[in-house]
Amino acid sequence: MKVSLPYFRNRRYLRGIDWVVGSLHEDARKRVGVGAVSQAIIEVQGDLDVTTVRSTLDQISKRFPLIHGRFGRDIFNLAPYWKYPRRHHESIPLAVVEASSEHDADSLLAAHVNRPFESDRRHIRFMLVRTPDARTKLGLVFDHRFLDAYGAESFFRLMHEASQGCLDAVSPRIRVTEPAHLDHWQRRFASGKLLNRMLIDLQQKDVAALKMPEPVRGRGARFVHEAMTAEESSNAIGKAFSEIGVPVLLPCAAARAVSALRGIVPSPGLEGDQYLLFTTVNTRPPGDEWSSMFLNHFSFLLFSAPRETSDVPQLAGVLRDQLFSHMKDKVPDAMEDAAALGRIFPRPLVARVINSMFKGRMCSFYFACLKESGYPEKTFMGKDVVNLVHTPLAFAPPGLNLCMTWYADHFNLVLSYLDGTIDDQVARDVLKQFRSSLVQ
Repeated sequence: MKVSLPYFRNRRYLRGIDWVVGSLHEDARKRVGVGAVSQAIIEVQGDLDVTTVRSTLDQISKRFPLIHGRFGRDIFNLAPYWKYPRRHHESIPLAVVEASSEHDADSLLAAHVNRPFESDRRHIRFMLVRTPDARTKLGLVFDHRFLDAYGAESFFRLMHEASQGCLDAVSPRIRVTEPAHLDHWQRRFASGKLLNRMLIDLQQKDVAALKMPEPVRGRGARFVHEAMTAEESSNAIGKAFSEIGVPVLLPCAAARAVSALRGIVPSPGLEGDQYLLFTTVNTRPPGDEWSSMFLNHFSFLLFSAPRETSDVPQLAGVLRDQLFSHMKDKVPDAMEDAAALGRIFPRPLVARVINSMFKGRMCSFYFACLKESGYPEKTFMGKDVVNLVHTPLAFAPPGLNLCMTWYADHFNLVLSYLDGTIDDQVARDVLKQFRSSLVQ
């Protein structure tokens, strides 16, 4: 018999992944003083008009008060939800600075993402950086409890549409409510069992990982960036078919990520028999970009790469088989279902359970490979777009995050690492090796 508990239809209840992200946020805030935070940076040719940017943000803030929300829990069914005042209006912070050089601009934006939010109701803020070469970089720092990476790019798109006078047309398409998902109990418990079996299998081998630096409040993340050309990006996509027989990039890219990081993990670090990768998949249905902009719409995948397998094409085949097995067993859906059951537990407890997995070694590194972009436009608020890059904080153990995102016709590669994890030159070498292996 199907049992569905009642809930308030006008509330934005949190999905299971939202609760996991919220737990990671609390843990990261205790470790380094900044939570689960990231930054998307859109760079344009020319000078963005500050007055227009401020006016656009004010329109959006007034139209969507959930921007200023926080976690709450329903006293009747105990489901967590995003609690916000219906008519509250607060301005979205926007800082405007002048950079003396490209390096100075990158440093300003790195400091921007490494700074904690001023209150628990602040989840986004902007920094507009003017550079000497007549370009503008607009950094959107976002709390992962409120936006995921794709949603942040969609927020830029919302700004662009609002600046063109289209906010009234777009706003009704953006969903601000979410069911409580207090149903399908049999399926959710079956998903929990599937996930538990998968984790037990992975736990048979120790994870090779760097040692996490000691928790220090204010310890920041550092970033190195490489932009691939359109030709290199096209070749990387084409290589996937010839290497593993299907046009799926993720296993090939993940194999090269393992190869690039093999030299620094686990030495100096923790010996282990497998490299374990946490990666994410976008769970938005096609055509659902606007309605699923706020909060989180992704799920996790785990890949195990044997340490003894150093041949990259062979490793790509191993990871391909794991990916197909995950898709066959509907692991991303199972992750969401199992996480939905965990919403009953306090976030600190969920964080402790996650950290205890694999003897405290959550993974060897985090890897994001996003072929879809939430910003399909070539212009932004009247200016030609040069690039759109992400600088995610490496806030969770072991403090390494390799990010591969798409804009227009090319990939951007970013390695973020917690200060003290690896040397800057090592980080640059790793990213260059990763890029080189994708295009050769």
